Amino acid sequence: MSDATGVLIIEDSPVQAKIIRKQIEALTQFNCVCAYSLNEAADILKRQGNNFFIAIVDLNLPDAPDGEAADLCLASNLTTIVLTATFNEQLRAGFIDRRVADYFFKGSIDDMEPLVNSIERIYRNGKVKAMVVDDSKTQRHIIRHLLEVHRFTVLEAEDGIDALKKLKENPDITMIITDFQMPKMDGLELVREVRRKYRSYQLSIIGVSSAGSGSLTAQFLKNGANDFLTKPFEVEEFYWRVNQNIETLEVMSALKECRKVMNEARDS
Repeated sequence: MSDATGVLIIEDSPVQAKIIRKQIEALTQFNCVCAYSLNEAADILKRQGNNFFIAIVDLNLPDAPDGEAADLCLASNLTTIVLTATFNEQLRAGFIDRRVADYFFKGSIDDMEPLVNSIERIYRNGKVKAMVVDDSKTQRHIIRHLLEVHRFTVLEAEDGIDALKKLKENPDITMIITDFQMPKMDGLELVREVRRKYRSYQLSIIGVSSAGSGSLTAQFLKNGANDFLTKPFEVEEFYWRVNQNIETLEVMSALKECRKVMNEARDS
């Protein structure tokens, strides 16, 4: 995953662009570049495209009234967040189809915190390795693509046995998303085997099944899963649960490191 730390802001209002840029640069380590039209954005991407990991794009520009600026960024393999003054189900479906990473209403500086949080989370995801476990190749690819939109590095496994092999080969995996019904070893058995070595604060497991019920959810959680999703799920729910689980792992890791430093200071 690229170590680029630039943010491209595409917004035709200089005032709005300045608000976004100042807030991002005040609260993060990221450097922002502003473009005020589709043509200017295309020129910047041509010259500096490798400097950016994400683009914040106004959905409707004078020279790109139908989201063409977002399409430009997506075609350049740039993670894209859309800003919109209006919202309806048709627009939402379009965002999902285009594989937009997130979307927010345009507003004042007081509305910037969720946007900045999303940018930071997506950046940190670039250092996270996840594994999708499902005997259906189609279902694996669906979840893989969702994760890759948020910059995760993703591995695939076709059943529990394959997943344990991949985990042994890649001990830096920190999230597993596993289906329940699989041959050789189902999702519950996989959870139990993973928990023999990895605690819930070291590796997050999310169970997924179209045969979801209260009982199945309870079985996954009782056997050591951190979370559970019933298919079909909404894309926003998927991202919220995935990112919340990663956030929890990061907090636990920080607390463990803090405790270690305190103990070393006490014993010195």
